Amino acid sequence: MTPKEFEQEISRFEFVLKGRHAKVKWDARIPDPDNPEQMRQVDILIEEKSKLTIVECRHHKKKQDVKWIEEIYGRKVSLGAFSAVAVSSSGFTEGAIKKGDRLGIILRNFEEVTNSEISSWGIKMNFNVNY
Repeated sequence: MTPKEFEQEISRFEFVLKGRHAKVKWDARIPDPDNPEQMRQVDILIEEKSKLTIVECRHHKKKQDVKWIEEIYGRKVSLGAFSAVAVSSSGFTEGAIKKGDRLGIILRNFEEVTNSEISSWGIKMNFNVNY
């Protein structure tokens, strides 16, 4: 897949999420809460009921590593986002998977992302644990 084709495929995220009446911005620029003059870039920003979800996408040859996951986590905390999703066309290293799990960053291989899953991003889910 070429970088252009990857971008075109990513555009379906916006189409799916708009059906949920979420505000979706592609290549969003938002002010940093700590320094409003400094704009922060997010690949896809989903805003729904005043909750933000950030989606970062990478189309690289190598698996994405822990450094990228930590960067996304830092952006999530800094921007006060409700959730964060990392989408990679090449997968993730074992360290990145462990770090994502611990930090609550959703990791997805691009080929495995379905429209149904995309439509659930940013929605808080409730569940009960019975002992």
